[in-house]
Amino acid sequence: MEDKRILNMKIKLMFLSMTLLFITTGCYAEITGTVVDAETGEPIEGAVVLVEWTVTKGIGLTYHESYKVIEAVTDKEGKVTISGVLNPFVNYPHVTVYKKGYVAWNNEFIFPNYKHREDFKYKNGITIRLELFKNEYSISDHVFFLHSVTHWGKLINEAYRWEELEKEGQK
Repeated sequence: MEDKRILNMKIKLMFLSMTLLFITTGCYAEITGTVVDAETGEPIEGAVVLVEWTVTKGIGLTYHESYKVIEAVTDKEGKVTISGVLNPFVNYPHVTVYKKGYVAWNNEFIFPNYKHREDFKYKNGITIRLELFKNEYSISDHVFFLHSVTHWGKLINEAYRWEELEKEGQK
């Protein structure tokens, strides 16, 4: 009888552990980070940080739907805080950082060649290094990059609107 109770306790504990693991797998706690100049390491004030979480919908042919979008602006020390998402069904977040005069930073792709970024981890205390925009870069290509990596976000769209106007002036 005693062995049966111990076995039941072990099963319940294992079930509870698996449930907690499942629930917290898709949860992203609040994080803090710093945005700095890639060359100097100096903090960048006024950079817009856009974080979007999506959920996968559909059966067979699936699609992604926006679940939550957070925008924040770095302070004078380049610091930013992003509130998290506590939902086990959300996908890994899309993160984009933009500041005029710099190349937009994205957690999935690198401008200008769209190489897949492999060095990003959603964690507390992250440092994001923005590279200065170089003369050999195309403003049109940069605008296209921004459109392809950001789907929502009032602040970030306002921040790079000048590039869209510049692109129009080049035609």
